[in-house]
Amino acid sequence: MDTDAFRRALGHFSTGVTVITADAGGSLAGITANSFNSVSLDPPLILWSVKKTSTSWPVFAAARSFAVNVLAVGQSTLAAQFARSGTDKFSGVGWRHGASGAPLLDDVTARFECERRYEYEGGDHLIVVGEVTRFSRFDRRPLVFTQGRFSVAIDHEEIDQAVAAASAEDRPTFLTMLRRAFLHRASEFREEAHAVGFTMNQSRLSYHLAVSPGLTLENLARVALLDVDAAKDGVSALEDRGWIGRRVDGTLELTSEGRRQNVRLGEVARSAEAAKLAGYTAAEIEIARRVIASLGGRLDNIPDYGEDP
Repeated sequence: MDTDAFRRALGHFSTGVTVITADAGGSLAGITANSFNSVSLDPPLILWSVKKTSTSWPVFAAARSFAVNVLAVGQSTLAAQFARSGTDKFSGVGWRHGASGAPLLDDVTARFECERRYEYEGGDHLIVVGEVTRFSRFDRRPLVFTQGRFSVAIDHEEIDQAVAAASAEDRPTFLTMLRRAFLHRASEFREEAHAVGFTMNQSRLSYHLAVSPGLTLENLARVALLDVDAAKDGVSALEDRGWIGRRVDGTLELTSEGRRQNVRLGEVARSAEAAKLAGYTAAEIEIARRVIASLGGRLDNIPDYGEDP
């Protein structure tokens, strides 16, 4: 079985995002996981899974309890921080010890303090079952993970109301128009990228390496707004094609062929855009650019996506 394709197919099942935490005699551990699920109401049992090779698992194995911190909208950076390995994951994070001793993160949408009950074999993972001893919830929207990216959950009624409001207005807001334009153009760009040989995620990775060669995988994932696993899949596919290479220090850069393909994709995208604008004068296009710039801020301040100091 193609494991990368299997992972991407599983990504079509949207989940929440959690950080599982534990403290074993002062040794802290935290893992970002979307495998959290409920098992039973009586007794109150939940489960999550962890890679057998995880360097954090020994702390969980030594601790009698753990906490499930369900992340809220605005905490995608926190999710990325706890998804990395080999770093002080708790650096700069607001947290406190719960009654069970496990770390409880600030500003989450829900928390579950659990006593570890069972572990089961699950292929290359262990399935961990915990009994909930305490829980709390807060009025915050949950962070959602779907198709390799973070998202936001909204009520179905809000979608209906938004559609009704848009159809009732003779002149929709710029926000509505820009959203429609973005979604339509993004759909077209997806096909253009596929024609060149990129997926959407791969095109984002290629773009940011063109802007700032020499990024680590983790930094590339961060600036491309992808989780590390999705970025790893994309980088691996582009490496197999010979479009991404690694420097002596392990950082990533586009190969000469990768740069050529990235330029080719840019030319295809610009050509498609030019065809759409062919019926407008240069003055009209300039006015449109000025209006969009006034709504979205400066267009000349693309950040330097270099390594963190």
